[in-house]
Amino acid sequence: MANETKIGLALGGGGARGLAHVGVLSVLAREGIPVSVITGASFGSIIGAMYACNPDIHHLLKEVERALRSDRFQKAKVNFVRHEFEEERRVGLISSFKKFLKRQMFYSVAFRMRQLVSEGEFTQIIDDLVPDIAFEDTRIPFACVATDISHGAEMVFDEGPLRPAVYGSSAIPGVFPPIPYRGRHLVDGGWSNRVPIRPARALGADLVIAVDISEAFQDEPVEHLKNGLELLIRANQVTGRLLCDSQLVEADVVVRPKVGHLHWAAFDQAAVCIREGARAMEAGLEPLRERLDQWQKGDRRPFGRRGGDYR
Repeated sequence: MANETKIGLALGGGGARGLAHVGVLSVLAREGIPVSVITGASFGSIIGAMYACNPDIHHLLKEVERALRSDRFQKAKVNFVRHEFEEERRVGLISSFKKFLKRQMFYSVAFRMRQLVSEGEFTQIIDDLVPDIAFEDTRIPFACVATDISHGAEMVFDEGPLRPAVYGSSAIPGVFPPIPYRGRHLVDGGWSNRVPIRPARALGADLVIAVDISEAFQDEPVEHLKNGLELLIRANQVTGRLLCDSQLVEADVVVRPKVGHLHWAAFDQAAVCIREGARAMEAGLEPLRERLDQWQKGDRRPFGRRGGDYR
């Protein structure tokens, strides 16, 4: 593989589904395909930062496993959100009534509180994973995106302290607090850039592999939407899917691990996510090599997906 071709890896957001990024990286490492640039949004910024600091897949796996077992992570309240929606597929009057009551409790809590996890708890979880260094000191060039919630702007960070930018990039609104940084208040980067492809090119990537771990999007009969809030949530899902699709067309290869059915807080499904990430990247190896061959033969169009999605 010619050294002059720089491969960028754009890692999308999706909470626990982002553990699929570990599987993607494991296949690239196994195949000897060097990653020259990494970008991330939301959980993709955490995995991306970890690997950019220490591009050793065995170290990454070990650190992820350690963090998920840690008391600090276990005490975090992210499972509260997941458990409120786990009974979706159960049937019967009693279970339906219980589900209704739990949803009302969740909505009540969500509307009264700005976040479920305090800033201190949240940043400590990130600190356990991401070294306290500058972007300039990562071993692989790295950038992450966050959303300025006050001014409605996408923010791309590729210089200065690493941790605060990752805090902002991964701060899911309503679950984690907005992160004050450089005069702005930052939330999850996935709200402005689902899979940061353009930032990867700005860092010098010639070809970009985009990894999309978005929630599965399926047709939803309007009669299934019981109230105004559910209609609002559905409309937001439509907006997110259209935004993501409009951005993915700029990638050379799109990898979509089959994890969209999992809740973003399903961290107990880590093994499934990693396995599906590896499977999807394996399916994308041949088209990636074809695109590399095209590039090295002079087909150097600035962007554009070739050959569809790989799952």
